[in-house]
Amino acid sequence: MKRSDRHRALVDLLRARAEQPIPVPRLAERFEVSTRTIERDIRALQEAGVPIFGVPGRTGGFAIGRDYSLPPLAITPSEALAVLAGLGVMHGSPLARDAGRVRDKVLAAMSPQQRAQGRTFAARVALMAPDVPTEDEVARVVREVLVEPRVVELAYRDPRTGERTERSVEPLGMILVRGNWILVGWCRLRDGVRGFRTDAITAIRQTSERPPVRDPDPFASDLSRWDFLAAAP
Repeated sequence: MKRSDRHRALVDLLRARAEQPIPVPRLAERFEVSTRTIERDIRALQEAGVPIFGVPGRTGGFAIGRDYSLPPLAITPSEALAVLAGLGVMHGSPLARDAGRVRDKVLAAMSPQQRAQGRTFAARVALMAPDVPTEDEVARVVREVLVEPRVVELAYRDPRTGERTERSVEPLGMILVRGNWILVGWCRLRDGVRGFRTDAITAIRQTSERPPVRDPDPFASDLSRWDFLAAAP
């Protein structure tokens, strides 16, 4: 994550947790940087005028002024609740971290009372977690190739049979089936559409090759055979 992006995400996180200070080690863990980096980020934000302050003590950390505001999020409280519940679906997926940052932005734009309602509401929406979370490197590559399509080389262990294969795959999309996230792609080994559970991908490498445009769209054609609902833009 770029420094500027981390600063924005840090402010969003502090605003989303405005009622309770966050310790530096927890912030460092969240953003996968050192505690020294977090301290530098905090100083830079303070020098830029962001009202971040330290709270001493065993349960202390950094917090942000309750009245600090950014441009409002143009959605209603009930829409915000729907967004928070929907983001829970991303738990354990290749988009889990991105979803977490969006959740912080939504919470940051709500009043303290609405934040409390949002957390209570989200806690009452139960979702089946994947058998195993997607590995960080697999998640990173999957995110990148779904946004900017590139052929990937992957090693796969079939969750049912244990069979291990290596495939060249043209990524097409991602679906959620029975709590498991699946990368759907055109498999050149099988010469057809196949699904790969992201938690069963043991290695993945993004190539520089752009996949060919296939007509009709094999992803849409494959989804049409099932009761899948495509995510609307």
